[in-house]
Amino acid sequence: MKKTIFKELCFASVLIILLAGCTKKFDEINQDPNNPKTTDPGYLLVAAEKKAIDNVWNEWNNGRTGMHYAQYWSATTYSNESRYQIRENQNNTFWNILYAGTIKDLNEIIRINTEKPFDYSPNQIAIAEILKVWTYHMLVDVYEDIPYKSSQGGLDRPNSPYDKAITIYTDLLKILGEQVTKLDPSKGSFPAKTDIIYNGDVNKWKRFANSLRLRIAIRVSDVPSLQTLVKQSINDAVTSGVFTSNADNAIFRYVEAPPNNNPLNESYKSRIDFCMCKTMVDYMLDIKDPRLPVYAAPAKDNGRYIGKAYGLNQQNGETIPNSAISLPGSAVLDAKAPAVYMDYAEVAFILAEAIERNIITGSAEEYYKKGVRASLEDRGVAAAAIDPYIAGVPYNGGDWKNVIGTQKWIALYMQGMEGWFERLRLDFKKPNGQALFVAPVDGSLDREVTVVPTRMTYPVDEQQLNKSNYDKAVQSIGGKDSKAAKHFWDLY
Repeated sequence: MKKTIFKELCFASVLIILLAGCTKKFDEINQDPNNPKTTDPGYLLVAAEKKAIDNVWNEWNNGRTGMHYAQYWSATTYSNESRYQIRENQNNTFWNILYAGTIKDLNEIIRINTEKPFDYSPNQIAIAEILKVWTYHMLVDVYEDIPYKSSQGGLDRPNSPYDKAITIYTDLLKILGEQVTKLDPSKGSFPAKTDIIYNGDVNKWKRFANSLRLRIAIRVSDVPSLQTLVKQSINDAVTSGVFTSNADNAIFRYVEAPPNNNPLNESYKSRIDFCMCKTMVDYMLDIKDPRLPVYAAPAKDNGRYIGKAYGLNQQNGETIPNSAISLPGSAVLDAKAPAVYMDYAEVAFILAEAIERNIITGSAEEYYKKGVRASLEDRGVAAAAIDPYIAGVPYNGGDWKNVIGTQKWIALYMQGMEGWFERLRLDFKKPNGQALFVAPVDGSLDREVTVVPTRMTYPVDEQQLNKSNYDKAVQSIGGKDSKAAKHFWDLY
């Protein structure tokens, strides 16, 4: 592992150790992280939760990747990322934190509970497995084939072979189905102080697991060989119980003070690298979306909402002062703004789509409206504005991909990675059939990508330290480690 990655992982670990000084909730975690024999599983869970979501929510992987690729944000400066030139050191960090950080911590929880089981062990193991599935799913959707079976110990050793993405998907759905049956609400799980997502509430973890089954299954709903699995997984999840309101949302609650404030809030203290993308602002203005004042701030020069063209080069981009364009809204950059693992609005949109695909029965229009309403309510839109807005964006089953796709995209704002994946999966346009997304205005800096990357290239460390397995993985995904190589679920 390179020195830069080692330093960043060490820094991430220090942040977790400092959790105890930021809030009473974290205050009670007094385990010694330097003594693995006495490490409490609860300490490992809060560490895993924070490492995972910080890594996916920060300025590098969210701001400079997901938020760009979903065309939520444009760059105020350093525009190369919006034109698809990545920073390899950050790509390495993203990979290593999830493998050697989150997954390793979760596996340690499982090991401790397996070697010395006690009354709460089944629930603690199940919760760790569910969060592992979320983490692996993020990795496989970013890279396609990844180390999976070999990484159950946190990828501590080099030379780890890769598994096919379609095989991983199948296993992730299987694991979630199994863990849902093992969760026992009559027994405890983790102390509330060590579970920032659900305060140890087993019922909520069960609904999260089932909702995650929906996300994973719907993403492969076009794959012919997985049709039976998709239908079974979605129907089983709905029967067992998925999110039914915003009260079920899986979120990580940040606090006011560093290092436990929202990572994007912290990055904006030193400099302003992101502004609103013209793609999003123009569309939200067109449909008079009441979430726009929450998502964005009006331009200081004239008080209007103005997005910046996507993918300008450095020279052209710097001719536009920040005062002339809209920056992200204060609410989404607040120190305590929560990071989202998954929310109810997404679940409602998935159910609407599942009905249109004849996977489940019901009213697609009803779930579509529930998804829009849930997003508006979650963003604090005034109740009087909700029904008129929903009436202004009517459901059309004959155009469901564009209708659901655009509203789901708006609702996923700040979940950059998920917005990017859904853009790829549904290939949606505006409901009137016009194109929504654009290619970078001043062109891509990646010769193989003209419009948007379909995946991320493997980290340089893998290319150098795990070359034989890396080479096999490259052959498996089409013979070239390219950001234009498509996911198996994006081929249909």
